[in-house]
Amino acid sequence: MSGAPSMALESYSDVESLSRKSALARGMSVQAQKSWQSLAAGAVAGSLDTCVTMPLDTVKTKMQIQQHAGVFSCVRTIIRADGAAGLYYGFTPFLVQASGKAAVRFCMFDLLVRGVDAAGFDRSRNSVAWSCACGLGAGMAEALFWTAPTERIKVLSQARAGEGLLQRPSLGAIVSQQGFSGLYVGASATAMRQATSVAARFTILDHTKSALCASMGYEKSRAPTWVTFLGGGLGGFVSAVMNNPIDVVKSRIQAGGGGVSVLQCVRETLHQGGARAFMAGITARSSRLFLSQAIQFSVVDKFTKTFGR
Repeated sequence: MSGAPSMALESYSDVESLSRKSALARGMSVQAQKSWQSLAAGAVAGSLDTCVTMPLDTVKTKMQIQQHAGVFSCVRTIIRADGAAGLYYGFTPFLVQASGKAAVRFCMFDLLVRGVDAAGFDRSRNSVAWSCACGLGAGMAEALFWTAPTERIKVLSQARAGEGLLQRPSLGAIVSQQGFSGLYVGASATAMRQATSVAARFTILDHTKSALCASMGYEKSRAPTWVTFLGGGLGGFVSAVMNNPIDVVKSRIQAGGGGVSVLQCVRETLHQGGARAFMAGITARSSRLFLSQAIQFSVVDKFTKTFGR
């Protein structure tokens, strides 16, 4: 008789254990689905952004590498030598880069946010600071995992725009001539740029959404698309102005053959063009990043609201 209660307890324990395992599996499945949604949303957003804003990025890169009187002078030079197609030199690596880095960025940011929540921290007490911290981590991961090598190919291609050169660098050519390390020329400058940029963008987006939603009576989680568009655009614009000197250094290092450190490039740039040289391409870059980040954040927000239900 005494065995019956014991068997019942063991049976109950087995059921409870299976229930916990089932709940854990469901939780992991939901988290994996959210990660894939963030990855897909970022990839779609990055692709659309590239098709719209690449000409401004080409102009920005050319102005950072070579001196031009202004944006329109640079555009005329490129079109005169290569036609309108010159504005899209490096389109394929840029498309791969933009879609991939946006996918990694939004997925990594989402993972970091969920990690903070799982650790028991209350982000609502200081959501702006947590957005900055998670954005910094997402930007660093994005740069090292994806952006640095694809940016190297893109910059080398864009450096040839306006020069009438049909042959452009490829992944295979760089690896065969310089090894895989050739793809990571300028990686430290790229990491600094991306980490500060992404941190600024998520921080400003969060602050803008909080302020506008509070003043206009919206729930932050249900903010209209125009609020996300404006917040994302402002974040892109401020990040461009804030770290343009780092971007100039990055472009100059990546357009060369390597072997130049960040500090060496800073000294050379300062010697050749003075402090003004560090703001080269700022008009094209700030305009592009306003539109770029407005598009990306709006598309990701719409994507997750539509498919994340």
